[in-house]
Amino acid sequence: MLRRSLSLVVVLLFLISASSSVYASRGFLPAVNYPTGANPTSVSIADFNGDGKLDMAASNNVDGTISTLLGRGDGTFVPAQTYSICRNPIQVVAGDLNGDGRPDLVATCETGLAKNIAVILNSATGFLPPNLYSDGFTTGPGPLVVADFDEDGILDLVVSDAAISFLKGNGDGSFQPPQLYTTHDQTDSVVVADFNSDGHLDVAAGEMGVGADIFLGNGDGTFQPATFVTDVLSPVSVAVGDFNRDGHVDLVLANETKTVTVFLGNGDGTFQSPTTPEVGKGPSSVAVGDFNGDGALDIAVAIGEAGLAVMYGRGDGTFPLIRRFRTDGFASGQCYVAAVDLNHDRALDLAVVNRGINTVSILMNSGGTFVTATSSENPAPAGQPVTFTATVAPSLISTIPTGSVQFADGTTILATVPLDQTGVASYTTSGLSQGTHTIRTKYSGDSNFNPNMGKAIAQVIQ
Repeated sequence: MLRRSLSLVVVLLFLISASSSVYASRGFLPAVNYPTGANPTSVSIADFNGDGKLDMAASNNVDGTISTLLGRGDGTFVPAQTYSICRNPIQVVAGDLNGDGRPDLVATCETGLAKNIAVILNSATGFLPPNLYSDGFTTGPGPLVVADFDEDGILDLVVSDAAISFLKGNGDGSFQPPQLYTTHDQTDSVVVADFNSDGHLDVAAGEMGVGADIFLGNGDGTFQPATFVTDVLSPVSVAVGDFNRDGHVDLVLANETKTVTVFLGNGDGTFQSPTTPEVGKGPSSVAVGDFNGDGALDIAVAIGEAGLAVMYGRGDGTFPLIRRFRTDGFASGQCYVAAVDLNHDRALDLAVVNRGINTVSILMNSGGTFVTATSSENPAPAGQPVTFTATVAPSLISTIPTGSVQFADGTTILATVPLDQTGVASYTTSGLSQGTHTIRTKYSGDSNFNPNMGKAIAQVIQ
């Protein structure tokens, strides 16, 4: 997974399969706010110190720094450490640029008259001083994505500029000079996905005031000429996801005009006519994920008038319910939102950058649980009863989960058992044959909690 961009990780890695039931939106706990440097513009999330807990890095535009906040594994963070990197950093993303297993950072920034990319390698003792790359940029590099576009196992960069710039990675944290691809206008957002289902990564670029360009990748680090996507009103951010569950990648753009625009993909790099729901004043960033665990992707939008709007999807490309959540940056300028499971409870949380007051707001998803599965005897004698127990505990709120737990042997369903009043379900069987069985437990979810799964048990029958 280190060979894929963080954008794809956010969209694809944390999706939770669910039953066909429709679950109500559960929402998020009140924002907890963490100070950064001056005028933060983006945040990237990865495990920087290798302790198995997700950390944050924020780019601070005014003071030319990166703030790193180490995570405690429960959705909280220690105070920020700050690194000077360059003048006016715009966006920071994480990826293992030199193949040592540690996520590095790369940021776009503007240093005087030079237009730079800053690469900050992650060593065993922390981040090293930045290396700057400036060849070939014109108006100043903006948002970027990290992915393996030429399929050589090494991460590359695509950077928004007056054009789209591709920088091939050398595998040691350095990059070759940019290769430029013409766009219809100045780009201010980029995202990576396979839009035409050919197995190669493509790029979508949102462009100021005009629409979006799709660059289909050839799998060797080159791209076909841009295909223009119109009917977009002043886009400022772009994200991807399969909103109607047809197996094709769709596109969503946040617009300055109180709206987002959703293009359903046809699977060949083209899109259907868009829908443009209104979400509130000043959309500035979008993130995609299944926030309520119903199997349908939702959209989180950073907005100026209320902090954050979450558009809950129906799974058919429509978003009938919108809920708003306040952040630390209420009415002061949100500019970036990221979705990731910060406390490993299989419910996506949100990080919102508050540019005006120099903080990142963390909104923890209230629908998370921890599912613990145990066996009464392992190994167990053939023909003798063995009891499997699943305990469903809330990760953040005090309500006891209801619903049921499905017990399965591999793909074979053994039983579905209601939870008792303590959140526990048990199933006893003496019918397992000799050998090793993979016992899986799946929690159904209820009106408060998302569906979830316990860790599989390798049950040995002797």
